[in-house]
Amino acid sequence: MKTNKKETICLNCGNRFVGNFCPCCGQNARTKRLMFGEMLSHFLDSFVGGDNAFLRTSHDLLCRPGDMQRDYLLGKRIRYKNPLQMFIYLITLYAIISYVTGLSSFLFDNLESLDFDLTDTKDSPTVEVISKYLKVIYTNKLYGTFFTAFIEVIPFCLVFRTKILRPDGAMLPLSLTEQFFVQMYHSCTEMFFTIALLPLALIDRITSISHYTYDFLAFLYSVIIYKKLLGIGWIKSTLLNIVAMFLSFVLIVLLLFLATKMAIAIDKLM
Repeated sequence: MKTNKKETICLNCGNRFVGNFCPCCGQNARTKRLMFGEMLSHFLDSFVGGDNAFLRTSHDLLCRPGDMQRDYLLGKRIRYKNPLQMFIYLITLYAIISYVTGLSSFLFDNLESLDFDLTDTKDSPTVEVISKYLKVIYTNKLYGTFFTAFIEVIPFCLVFRTKILRPDGAMLPLSLTEQFFVQMYHSCTEMFFTIALLPLALIDRITSISHYTYDFLAFLYSVIIYKKLLGIGWIKSTLLNIVAMFLSFVLIVLLLFLATKMAIAIDKLM
């Protein structure tokens, strides 16, 4: 709402001002009613508008792995989308593309399988039961990329103890929070691989070709990330990644065992 040619009343805080943005709250002076075009504009702006942070983050995740994470951890934040935002955007893209291509079922494939089936477990979880849930987690991209990002934080933090040079001159290892951000950015990279491999699903319906390609790329990028992030050699990064991933696998098996054990105990009480 405008009172004259120059002065504007901010629709957010009611402040009268002259210019394109309110000096009190920062809202755009051209704020309009919510229409379909406005909604579409906001959606597209999340990916390619504004300062192009989504495109820049996507490019650096794929073309500068390790260097990009290092820049972000050392304070270059404004040029990049944070990993949680990126992951949500990529999940949205994956859902749209998989739906358009007729592969929408693969996004939430076997979600119902995570309900604990206690009919054959008796008093203790069996190897078959644990294997079943492991398969669901690792074959479903929604679970596999997000769930493992949380699980791998502690194993990778324990294994990768190499210190990183901070802007203030201090040499410190990655904290748990920093390790989580590195893992979440890696999960975003894995979502790019998942989207890129969707055409293979149209040919062979996600057979071993796409699975092996995905696993190889995910491992390769993890090796590159820690090599460049911590300034270590190829062999050291590869070996430490193998150890960290093995520890992560053991931790996942242990958590599934305890969860199934707890479900059995609750089932007996009910």
